[in-house]
Amino acid sequence: MWLDKTGGQLSLGTEVYHHSDRYRVDHPYPRDWNLEIRNIRTEDAGLYQCRIGTRPPITKTVELIVEGNYVENGENFC
Repeated sequence: MWLDKTGGQLSLGTEVYHHSDRYRVDHPYPRDWNLEIRNIRTEDAGLYQCRIGTRPPITKTVELIVEGNYVENGENFC
């Protein structure tokens, strides 16, 4: 299960529970659960947590840092 930076549940298995289609969970190997966020925005920055439902739970926290400008249709966005 992936949790977003506010602690809200993003996914269970490969099923994503977010209103945006920018999020996807890839499970290429038995021990790999990759959270993919397309079209990254500055507001996506923060801590995300992968939690596996063992006893006790296994968790891994990753920090997404968004830097630089994004160019879309010739306009700069910060």
